[in-house]
Amino acid sequence: MKRRTFLKAMGIGAVGAGLGLADYDALLGQGQGTPVSTAAVDNFPEAGQMVYREIPHTGQKVSVVSLGIGSLHEASDGEITQIVDTALASGMNLVDFIMPTMGPAEAIARGLKPHRKDTIAQFHIGAYANLAGVTDRTRDLAKTKSAFEEQLRIYGSGDSDIGMLHYIDQDDDYDNALNNGLLDYAVRLKEAGTIRYIGFSSHSVNICNRFLDTGLIDVFMFSLNPAYDFESTPDGLRVTEERAALYAKAQKLGAAITVMKCYNGGKLLSAGDSPFGKAMTTAQCVQYCLDWPAVVSCVAGVKSMDELQASFGYIHATEEERRYEHILGSAAAVTAGSCIYCNHCLPCPVSINIGDVFKYYDLAKNGDGLAKEHYASLSRHASDCIKCGDCEPRCPFHVKIVDEMGEVAEAMGR
Repeated sequence: MKRRTFLKAMGIGAVGAGLGLADYDALLGQGQGTPVSTAAVDNFPEAGQMVYREIPHTGQKVSVVSLGIGSLHEASDGEITQIVDTALASGMNLVDFIMPTMGPAEAIARGLKPHRKDTIAQFHIGAYANLAGVTDRTRDLAKTKSAFEEQLRIYGSGDSDIGMLHYIDQDDDYDNALNNGLLDYAVRLKEAGTIRYIGFSSHSVNICNRFLDTGLIDVFMFSLNPAYDFESTPDGLRVTEERAALYAKAQKLGAAITVMKCYNGGKLLSAGDSPFGKAMTTAQCVQYCLDWPAVVSCVAGVKSMDELQASFGYIHATEEERRYEHILGSAAAVTAGSCIYCNHCLPCPVSINIGDVFKYYDLAKNGDGLAKEHYASLSRHASDCIKCGDCEPRCPFHVKIVDEMGEVAEAMGR
């Protein structure tokens, strides 16, 4: 079975029917671009040929795997510079510039400098370093401008940079960001030629749709992987229709998706941690994302040269090695007792979004530096659980939700 056929079989047929079958085939079958040879890098002998996709609004070519710097603070300054330089010399041309602390910024800038004119910087608008040097969200326009200008001072500007409204998941936050002028600021930056693209980052399908409806969006960063896309049904696992519809909508509007969490914080790479009971490879995770409409690149967070090498797994893998249907389509794919964030356990009488609670907890356990911030932004937390147990009979995977809520509350501090 071909991957496109597999995705259709897993529950996107209704979306395809709405678009027209020929249109939907075209969306799922978008080309991967022409492989481009990259220069050999010392101590990085397997850096072969990068693959590129185009941002629809301009035809700008973007590497299908790109660099996330969120974990680089765990490496030394010398290693940080080497990692950035090697990634860009090996064909990556997009860097996502969000990280929990600005400490590594100068080391990153040194690695970036030889490649800056060819690099697409994904700058986050609405993130700033507070007095403790920790990256925080802001919807204050003055702080936003100051933080953005500081990024330009450190990293320089390029011809194809992205201004991305940072981490908007809730309706009131969306309204706040727009009412405070953040989107207008991004528009002015684009008109001035300081950035080439306007975008946003979000984990929410609803917020993504609201942004797309403005008609201003060129690129957006979204959490996409099979653990997030699939839900349980009486007939087995199926792709959620709202997520499939979002990817198709983005494609039709010409808005490109850069993917965060493509490995689910590393969880999908471990048989013991994966909700599907089998480990996927980095190549399989990336291929899964690239098989969806509108996806142009998967942002891989790394903190070592070994992890950087692993992030190039897709480029070196054969067509057969990229296949993932046998993992996601297995009749025994889902491990009992493992939450896949399907939210069949809802509604909760105290309005806890149980799937999100477990998702951010799992990401935090797997080293995601921003997961606790995302968790803290939830309106209800694990500590709000009243231990009524209403959720557990509805869970198709027999997760001991009440017990695990106590574990999450202790680990996450609320």
